[in-house]
Amino acid sequence: MRDYLSKELKRWKPPKPPSLKISFDAALQSYTKKSCMGIVGRNSERTVLGLRMIINNHVPTPLATEALACLQVIQMGLDMGFRDVVIERDSLTIVKKLHAQNEDGSVISAYITNAKSLSEIYYRCNFKHVFLAADGCDCSRDREGL
Repeated sequence: MRDYLSKELKRWKPPKPPSLKISFDAALQSYTKKSCMGIVGRNSERTVLGLRMIINNHVPTPLATEALACLQVIQMGLDMGFRDVVIERDSLTIVKKLHAQNEDGSVISAYITNAKSLSEIYYRCNFKHVFLAADGCDCSRDREGL
């Protein structure tokens, strides 16, 4: 675990104060319909302010896994009292849907609509796409949780 965190911190870029950065990764075990996600929230000094692992049942698709994970990340930040956040994700599809002004008509529209509504509670909430290598998340860690 220590090696994993060391690699993650080398790749991770801090947010500009007073923002906090929340990074997460999720995986789906399709035959059981279980998803697992790991979330970490840090400040500009790389101090971990929040850490959570969540297992969800009855998740139908990988895209639903990503959308549900994003919704849960937004909720976690609010639960912890964060008000100015950058939420990083390697799923460009989800990030685009969260930035879109038009109504989402896809099968994950409920997750997207709820995520947008919750994100409005923040003083500032910025959704950012990052490549997996840049955000430092390791899917194999999430799959171990399943």
